[in-house]
Amino acid sequence: MSDNVLITPKKQDIEPIKRVAEDLAARPNSHRLVLMDDAQHDAVDLPTPLVRVLIAAIQQLAQGHSVAILHYEEELTTQQAADLLQVSRPFLIKLLETGHIPYHTVGSHRRILLRDLMEYKQNRNRLRKDRIHQIVRVSESIGLYESDDFVEREP
Repeated sequence: MSDNVLITPKKQDIEPIKRVAEDLAARPNSHRLVLMDDAQHDAVDLPTPLVRVLIAAIQQLAQGHSVAILHYEEELTTQQAADLLQVSRPFLIKLLETGHIPYHTVGSHRRILLRDLMEYKQNRNRLRKDRIHQIVRVSESIGLYESDDFVEREP
């Protein structure tokens, strides 16, 4: 995140940001931006990827959260990666050393690609969800748990 700056909204900015978020939500298919200068007004169609980034950023800023824009090939330090996974740095180091997350070294420092970290996070989340479903299935099969909400029932 070397070139990126953490964007934190000021308290006085949150209400105007919320109004923009509400306006975008009210007109989800209207993606035009009007650029104004002293002499003229120009309307520009915004590409869908840009609109998606703006909406995601606005939603977070409207809640008072900080936002950082990272590109997928960003190299992260071990502390930055640990912060993104919400784990301790020593725990992250164990994940790296056991091969769960690929990394490379720059001098004596470990660096993790954001794409590799996000892939690990997606796999971790999928595994957690699968295990929760297994626990529910076993609990239902022995009569400890009954749920009408659980969709994936075993026959």
